[in-house]
Amino acid sequence: MKVKVRVILPDKNHKKVISIKAAMERENQLLTISEVSKSLNISKHTLRFWEKEFMGLFAPRRTQGGQRRFSVEDISRVEEIKKMRNKGMNLSEIRTRLAQGQKKDGLNLHRIDLLAHRVAEAVKAEVYDFLEGRIL
Repeated sequence: MKVKVRVILPDKNHKKVISIKAAMERENQLLTISEVSKSLNISKHTLRFWEKEFMGLFAPRRTQGGQRRFSVEDISRVEEIKKMRNKGMNLSEIRTRLAQGQKKDGLNLHRIDLLAHRVAEAVKAEVYDFLEGRIL
């Protein structure tokens, strides 16, 4: 599932507003829990709770010091959870729905990998034939 992220964050100097995309490019595509909390209007406590509650469905990376760093995928997942909570869904319903979506995504990734492998093999054969002088 592809989700577009359109959130506005203050920059580190708090002088101008930048998009989350620009912020993530600036910070090697990872945001702190504070930045995510401010941009999505979700408390840090809630983000930590959801991380434990939805273990395996989203997991921010950790620095060597143990600080959380959120990727675009993590933020998209948090936004999905927030939308479902705002619609009145309970945590077990959200967990079920996210797990179903993850199974579908996993199946699609497997199919994409198979197709990519087939295309690579076909290209490899064509290049080999060309280099051997069979194709002019």
